[in-house]
Amino acid sequence: MKVSEIIKRIPELKLIKGESSTEVAYIWADSRKLEARDIFVLPEENTEKQEAFLKMALEKGSEVVLISKRDVKLKTLESFPVVLETEEAVGEAHGKTACLLAGNPAKKMKLVAITGTNGKTSLTFILFHLARKVGKNAALIGTVQIQIMDRVLESGYTTPDASSLNLLLKQMLDEGIEYVFMEMSSHGLKLGRVAGLEITCAGFTNLTQDHLDFHTSMEDYFESKFKIFQLLEQSSVKNKFGLVASDVSFGEKMVKRIAEAKFKSPIYLLGKSGEFNYSNTKLSLLGSEYRFHKKAKNLPFIEVRKIRTNLLGNFNVFNTSFALAVAYELGFPWEEVISCLEKIPTVPGRFHVVPFPDRSRIAVVDYAHTPDALENILKSCVEIAPKQIICLFGCGGDRDRTKRPQMAKIAENLADLVILTSDNPRTESPEVILDEIESGFSRGFQRYEKIVDRRMAIKRAVSLLERDGILVVAGKGHETYQIIGKEKTKFIDFEEIENAFQNLELGR
Repeated sequence: MKVSEIIKRIPELKLIKGESSTEVAYIWADSRKLEARDIFVLPEENTEKQEAFLKMALEKGSEVVLISKRDVKLKTLESFPVVLETEEAVGEAHGKTACLLAGNPAKKMKLVAITGTNGKTSLTFILFHLARKVGKNAALIGTVQIQIMDRVLESGYTTPDASSLNLLLKQMLDEGIEYVFMEMSSHGLKLGRVAGLEITCAGFTNLTQDHLDFHTSMEDYFESKFKIFQLLEQSSVKNKFGLVASDVSFGEKMVKRIAEAKFKSPIYLLGKSGEFNYSNTKLSLLGSEYRFHKKAKNLPFIEVRKIRTNLLGNFNVFNTSFALAVAYELGFPWEEVISCLEKIPTVPGRFHVVPFPDRSRIAVVDYAHTPDALENILKSCVEIAPKQIICLFGCGGDRDRTKRPQMAKIAENLADLVILTSDNPRTESPEVILDEIESGFSRGFQRYEKIVDRRMAIKRAVSLLERDGILVVAGKGHETYQIIGKEKTKFIDFEEIENAFQNLELGR
């Protein structure tokens, strides 16, 4: 495609040097992936390395560079035949250009995008499996994995960079995919990785404290999440819609923010005052039951259906209700969807139940690594009414430190025993991290232990777990590694629990 055509389609771009007739093939911000006719996007971060990045791009044969207006005086730019400038964030321009050069693949499929602090992974996973069960060609892009029909690919980020994402969507389109269910992280939304995507559905699950090592404030975090509805509004696809959980943290604020923006896209609510809701929840270790409410279109009454699902916990009642609302608006066959919910595969690392060999007690592995997520998991266990709850968790190093004492207080209030241990301490001292978590306990609280080694902590917790009890192992979920210092070694929570269970059984 000629530079002139790109500028015509993306008016935010301005040609400040070179010929507009120059042909380009694609666009990359990673100079290692560049080929001769690709546009190189100069990252706005790592300013001390920008000259080096430009030189690497030139060595790869790139002739066209996309820069921020503030970077026009960089010396190495003189060696580029063509220079494009953007007044908006470079990431936004990168995303829009990648969409264009990839042929806007999302527009030719139905892209369902979900954002929120908690629930994105479970919700997209549930929707993907519902779509497959009712005969749709579907794909999944998320934290745990990328899946195209039955083929599973490794996932590096919750939201891939714009260039990789659009090539992935193009690949899915070429393979006949009709529906793509995608997690959209606040990082991906703020950095422009999803800019230009034509989405069919935008969903918001909740907002609680997390990622304050990246976002400057909770307000910045919230505004990044709000961008998903701006993306929906800009989308030109037919029958698009949004869904907001209104009775959750920041739900009411999101509804108000959308109303202030005066969007024309239809936005539905999941909540007491919304088009969709749920009630009469019954939980057990065998599954969950509830009543799902939807306001029938063009009819004066509300339809109520009894729902059963094998997925455990109150949060999965929320997740399946949200999935039901999305599936309904997508036009999936309603009776089939309700039937399919009765047996949904367990989401990897999300309330992953590991039973003791004689099933007299269980462990639950979950990715919960925020105060809200840990509270939801523990409350779900309390509602099941076990004889004992042991909570084992830690907090990641080089990440938001303010949540550490908050999580301790939650565990103190909801568990019978708390075991503090390492969770990817990275370059921080594991002992210091545990001390900061410990500071959140009430004065005089003694129902806890500190064991730095996660394997030893799991063994200790299993040895203390009583019959009809639940051990919650939180923080790592689907992860298959432990990061100590800068070294990543294999570590899988559910395997460690299984081994500890088996050794305990053999020792009796």
